[in-house]
Order: sequence, then C-alpha cells, then structure tokens
Amino acid sequence: MLFEAYQELARRFPDACQHLFGSKIDGAHGLWLSLDAQGQPYLLFEMAEDDGQPDLKLKAVEVRFACLCDIQLQDGSALSGTYTLVSLTNDDPDIIRVFLRLLEEAFMIPGADRSAAAVRDQILTISDLFTPLNDDLKDVVGLWGELHIVRTAQDLAAAARAWSTSAHSRYDFMTEHFALEVKTTLRSARQHRFSLEQLRPNADLRVYVASILLTELPGGESVSALIDQIYAALEDPESRARFFRQCLRKGGVDVYGSELRLSTLPGDASIAVFDADTLPVPSLEGGGPISKVRFDLDLGGLEGVTPAARCRILSFNGFNVFDQPSSPRNM
Repeated sequence: MLFEAYQELARRFPDACQHLFGSKIDGAHGLWLSLDAQGQPYLLFEMAEDDGQPDLKLKAVEVRFACLCDIQLQDGSALSGTYTLVSLTNDDPDIIRVFLRLLEEAFMIPGADRSAAAVRDQILTISDLFTPLNDDLKDVVGLWGELHIVRTAQDLAAAARAWSTSAHSRYDFMTEHFALEVKTTLRSARQHRFSLEQLRPNADLRVYVASILLTELPGGESVSALIDQIYAALEDPESRARFFRQCLRKGGVDVYGSELRLSTLPGDASIAVFDADTLPVPSLEGGGPISKVRFDLDLGGLEGVTPAARCRILSFNGFNVFDQPSSPRNM
C-alpha cells in the first residue's frame, strides 16, 4: 500500500517544489507519506509533544524527532507542523519497496504504537535488516527452495511459522513432530553437503531432508515473486511481518534486486524427501576427538520416503504418522 502511494506521489511531483511533497495516509491517523525532489521517501508522524528523543542516523535510515517541516499537498496547498520524520537515504526502487513495507508492518497494523520511543525502537530493528544480499548464487538458490516449500505447503501459515529465523540454523524447518532440512541445487545430480549433526542429531528428533532440483529459466520466478506470493497469503499481520523480516535476514534488504529466475522440474521430478536415519554418514568412534564433520552426499539412487509420506511431511498440517525408517547405513 505505501509503495503504491509513493509511486503515485512520484508521478505527481510538482516542478520546482522546494518542500516535501506528500499526502495523509488513508485510515492511519496522524501519518503522512512524502518524498523529496530526489525521490527519497519520508514517513511523518504528527507529534503531540516532544519527549526529548535524540535523532538517529543509521545504515540508510534516519529519524529526526520534533522536526519542523513543510509539506506541499497535491491540491497545491502547504502544511506546516512538528513531526517525527523517518527517511530513507537510498533512491533504489527495490530498496524503497522493502523499506516502505517494513514501515507499513511496523506502524500501520491495528493498535500499533506510534510514540516517539516506539518509533525509535522499531527503526533500530529495521536498520539491522539493511544488510546487502550475498552475491553467492547458492544462497539465492537455497532461499528460493525454502520459500517454495512454504508456498506449496497445504498449511502455508504453519510452514511459515516453522521456518527458521536464521540462515545459520541447523535445520530450515522445525515443527512439533520433525525437523526438515532443505537442500536445493541447479545441478542435475542430488549432491548436497551435510553436517554429521544434521543427519545424526544427539536429541530424540525425527529429521527429514528435502532435495530440490531447479532449473534457471527466463520465464521462471524470482525470489521476490515467491516472497510476495507468501506475504499476500498470510492473513495474520504479526505472522506476515515476521515472515517478511525473516526473508530480509536470509536474503538481504536488496533481495528484490536479484534477477535470477528459477523453476521446478515438471511433475514430481523436482522434490524428493528422505528420512535422515536411512542416509549413509561417515562412521566415527564414539568419544573420539573429531567433531563438526561435514561431507558431500549424493542422494541419487537412495530410497526416499513414499509419495504419501512426502505429501504428509510437506503439508505441515500436523500429521504425525510417517513411514518407519530402515536401519541406518554407515560408510
């Protein structure tokens, strides 16, 4: 909503405007959206009183409290007042889209706290998300695969809740009944890297591995397209905001700038699910000095769970009845 309003203001920006150009946000009391001549967006909060909050100047985001400013309106009139002024020092449209969505989730949900202290706390949190996207192709591919698992789940909201909050988590999804590690590749072979702790956890935990084969296609989907699909499908505002921030933590604030377009293979050829207990792992002597073992494993030719079990696992709808695992094999 805010990004669309921003685009409309940019289209109508008057020539020779010396002030901020903006309009009141519909349905949000005391909030104004505006932009300057360089196209940088501002969110303004009407202030009842100055509580002495010091200004903030952070990575790409600035906040000025008790700021006197003039706003030129679309009808040509001007408005003067004292505001808390939140601005983005970046004119990249993809970054602006992300920034405005974060502000929307923080301050436009019912009951949102818009006090100066709350604005400071929220902006400090938002600023931490402004890290660049890792240029490593495998990271973008991996994020695409995890998002595909979420969007195709029968219970999409449950899958989003189970999604790990960090790219460094041991498992990509953690539910009440099992953990799911997602491995995604553009290669034709299901060869992935694992840690021994992932496939043989010390805890009494059922672990599954989803191996996804993707292909790069001009008509495929970008990471940002998957994010927007899931975002639109989540009805709970808190879940929606949490999901969006997780995407930025894993993909970077410029994730919308990734032009990589991917697609699954036709039919059921893309995704195979394996019970971790059945996968071969390196054999180590108990109590030995070796730890943090990582290894590559080719899953091609290994037996996965049945199609029915795969559907139950990837549905995230609370089923707790799975195929019985066979005996683990060592190598």
